[in-house]
Amino acid sequence: MKNKSGESKLLGVGLTALLIVFAVWLVSPFLTFDAADAARARTYGYRLALGLTLLLVFVGKWFYDVLAPQGLARKVSTVKAVAVMTLGLGILVFVIFIIGRAVSLYLGAAWSETTFNY
Repeated sequence: MKNKSGESKLLGVGLTALLIVFAVWLVSPFLTFDAADAARARTYGYRLALGLTLLLVFVGKWFYDVLAPQGLARKVSTVKAVAVMTLGLGILVFVIFIIGRAVSLYLGAAWSETTFNY
């Protein structure tokens, strides 16, 4: 007979991984955004907002999972804490990069419209 707790953990990890892949897919157009994609900017904006929201929710959840048990007098292994913090910081750097890229594209488009429309 299989352990139900092990199956539910595996299901949780699988769903989390699937949602992370989905969130990265949502923000992926901003990795290779060019002038040809400008016509679909509104759709990409919505994708960006949803993808970044999912990524930030997961980073917050992971930080809570690692830091909250410490305050509740439950030990979290050092390896797990370091791994989750490293993963979380990596995702936060990715989120900051994507936001910077989106702002840069937005400002570039706004600049080109104002300089050539007189």
